[in-house]
Amino acid sequence: MFQLSHQATRVLKRILHLIFISVITLALLMRAYSSLPDEWLFFLTSAAVENFLQVMIAYLLYHFVFRSSVSWKKVAYSIICTAVLITLACLKDYRIHFEVTAEQTFEYFTNFLGQLLLFYLVVYVINHFESFGRYQKLQKELSRAKEQLLRNQLHPHFLFNAFNSLYSLSLKSDPETPDYILKLSGMMRYLTDDTHLDKVPLKKEIDFIEKYIAIEKIRFGQDARIQLIVDASVEHEKWIEPFLLVTLVENAFKHGFYTNIKNAFVSINVHTKDNELFFTVENSLFEKQHFQENNREGKGLENLKKRLELLYPNSSSFRISQTKNTFAVYLKIIVNELV
Repeated sequence: MFQLSHQATRVLKRILHLIFISVITLALLMRAYSSLPDEWLFFLTSAAVENFLQVMIAYLLYHFVFRSSVSWKKVAYSIICTAVLITLACLKDYRIHFEVTAEQTFEYFTNFLGQLLLFYLVVYVINHFESFGRYQKLQKELSRAKEQLLRNQLHPHFLFNAFNSLYSLSLKSDPETPDYILKLSGMMRYLTDDTHLDKVPLKKEIDFIEKYIAIEKIRFGQDARIQLIVDASVEHEKWIEPFLLVTLVENAFKHGFYTNIKNAFVSINVHTKDNELFFTVENSLFEKQHFQENNREGKGLENLKKRLELLYPNSSSFRISQTKNTFAVYLKIIVNELV
């Protein structure tokens, strides 16, 4: 979203005030030129004078009444403003009906109050234009902080699983333990150096997934049915929020291989078309598992949905498909080159 600087916002606010007052003043001068000096009563009760006085009262109310902390000033200014409107209503009643009646004067007075409220809202909006800009900036910062919190909730969960796998290999004195540590080191570098950024190249996210899968193959064996297909159409120079896709991969292993290694599989497919990234993850599903009872809406998927709402509110879609033996998620997001 386009953001104005503090100085530019102040200048724009002053310009809006100047335009607003200039329009009202110009209308008053034109009415004065056409009415004075012969028709002074018609001039005093004209719409131009009414609007001018109401605008002045609106500014008076905003700067000296509602923002004042002194009670007697609020009362005094309110009485003066009310007296001006009543006088104006009496003059208008006399000019139109050649007499002053309480009923007609009250009607004009209420009309003036309605117009005064409208002008006051204009003054209020102009004066709070700067605040609206700060509010938008604050909302953006809050969204960023919330999104970062969701990222940080994922990291400990991933590290817990990774170090558990490393511990299992070390107990078996597996010769591939050093390779596991090397790959894990590369993944840790991505976690610590890149995931605090707003966006990273799609290539880095895919490289992280490839290392993740390589580690899982070390754990479950090279014959494990784990497949990653990165289509030739994938444009690696596109940019994406970090640690977004791997959430689905980790979720697939958690509810696939981690629950029943026998006959388990995980299949991942990545392709792009124009500026759209399509990411599909499918894994085996076994009967009589507790996660089937609650549709497997775990912490990882819930966090991902929240991140998509923050990062891609109108440019993403997320769909889950579940059968008796498979569980699949389909993610589509708009990705662009960094400008």
